[in-house]
Amino acid sequence: MEDFFFVSEGDRIHAVLYEATKGKAPQGAVIFGHGAFESSAHWTDYAHRLADQGFSALAVDFVGHGASDGLRGLVDLRRWAYNLRDAMNALTLRGYRRFAVVGWDSGGSAALLAAAHDRRIECVVTLAAPVNLTPLLSERIVFTLMTGWSKVRSLFTKKPLTLSRAEAYNELCFAVDSEVDGAYKNDAYLQEILAAVPVPQSLDSVWVDITTALKNVNTPVLVLHGKADEVIPMRQSEKLLKLLPGHKKLVLVEDAGHALHLDQKKDEVYITIARWIKNYLN
Repeated sequence: MEDFFFVSEGDRIHAVLYEATKGKAPQGAVIFGHGAFESSAHWTDYAHRLADQGFSALAVDFVGHGASDGLRGLVDLRRWAYNLRDAMNALTLRGYRRFAVVGWDSGGSAALLAAAHDRRIECVVTLAAPVNLTPLLSERIVFTLMTGWSKVRSLFTKKPLTLSRAEAYNELCFAVDSEVDGAYKNDAYLQEILAAVPVPQSLDSVWVDITTALKNVNTPVLVLHGKADEVIPMRQSEKLLKLLPGHKKLVLVEDAGHALHLDQKKDEVYITIARWIKNYLN
């Protein structure tokens, strides 16, 4: 395991590389993308397991998250997709040529955008990824007003306009397992970012439409969603399945919430993901 740095769109991006512990020269690598306002740390378990099974893994901190540069809490799916592209470019210098991308939440949306343009991606796995989210009318009005005010404010100060989303997040349920749910929401890093989320630079976390790009995703996609997800509606994954033109598979996980890779069915979820990756990177 090593800290791994590369440059993407002018920002220094941090990732953690888990080199395969068995096998020959590097061929394929799995890149993990986290969700909005968190970091690569939640992929540590899966990355270690894949490395033990002979697949190198790279867990990326997207721009503005974790130990990467950039505005704290920035959720810009276009730039996140570029982060994945540049992660592959950096890994190519280490001898890797073929890639799988696994993304949760907004990280899954970014993975799909990357796959729409980069043929080096052999397969994709999404976990509860939003594809077409529109806030309530009252929320859209607030966000639109804040966006306008942010533009006016930027004429006088470089400090971003921020909004606390801590209370809203604390009311959500991310996992069926109450201990996992509590640990996720009480994470100090998450709470720090949620206390001052930049507007409009984070709106891709709640207001997004990647449906047009999906027609260009021809790589095989495994779509995972927890049946008990109370954050992203299951119909988002069902819609994703309908829009994908290539080979795809939907797996709905019983008794699993939004953070299904951390919840009580995480072992079952890992096995499903690993099997999919082995089909395309072996």
